[in-house]
Amino acid sequence: MNVKEAKNISIENVLKANGYYPTKSIGNDLWYKSPFRFEKTQSFKINTKLNRWFDHGEGFGGNVIDFVVKKFGYTVSESLKYLQSFSDEIDSFSFQKQIIETPLKEYSNNLIEKIIPIQHLALIQYMKTRSINEYKNIELLSEIHYSIKDKKYFAIGFRNNSGGFEIRSKFAKICLGKKDITQIENKSNTLRIFEGFFDYLSFNQITKISFEKESDYMILNSVALLEKNISILNKYDKIELYLDNDAAGDKYTKMIMTQFQQAKDARKSYKEYKDLNEFLCQKKIC
Repeated sequence: MNVKEAKNISIENVLKANGYYPTKSIGNDLWYKSPFRFEKTQSFKINTKLNRWFDHGEGFGGNVIDFVVKKFGYTVSESLKYLQSFSDEIDSFSFQKQIIETPLKEYSNNLIEKIIPIQHLALIQYMKTRSINEYKNIELLSEIHYSIKDKKYFAIGFRNNSGGFEIRSKFAKICLGKKDITQIENKSNTLRIFEGFFDYLSFNQITKISFEKESDYMILNSVALLEKNISILNKYDKIELYLDNDAAGDKYTKMIMTQFQQAKDARKSYKEYKDLNEFLCQKKIC
């Protein structure tokens, strides 16, 4: 991607991908609270017709490249690599939403074209938006390049027991291959259970516990898979449940605690939040 092409990428979409939304709109102008600092009154404006921004609080503005350089501290070259993902993904956003709602059985591992360590700037930035900084040494976590109906995509991938991948990015939440749990066994008598892999990563970051120590882990990748794999729990002396604070999380936490006296509801520390990752993001724990 060259500079001319990058300048055509919507600043609005870049802001949206990083969790910023307008508080009001007037004609072609969208107004935001500044993404560069905390403020109570919006002073950051985008003109959607010109695709340019201006920060009235600091008295400067520019194009989308200027925004990425200032926001993330990237060089122009790094900014172009970051913006390439919007050329690849933003145009196909509606298609990706369709993928999310399509039955998982239609997808298989032959869609995966490349598995590499996480290195794309857009994915590194996505991990930052989820407040995950410690992930480079996790073997189950990769950058996955895949295709569906001749369209190419890339995302974070987390491997499950059946060799499939939970796929996550700003625009995708699917499974490639067979849906299954992910087990991490460290020959421990303690099992910690999480709904999703971002909760698992969040737990490690919050507690600073090495993945190779302390306990075994079960990442459900779908709470519905818990009943299917419930026999695994029989061999543990202690079970800690880190499920979501919603109806499904309540249901399965109660079910496990009824069947296993050694099970404990460990959600107290994040009871005011949807899940562990939201707790991490809101508390800015690192």
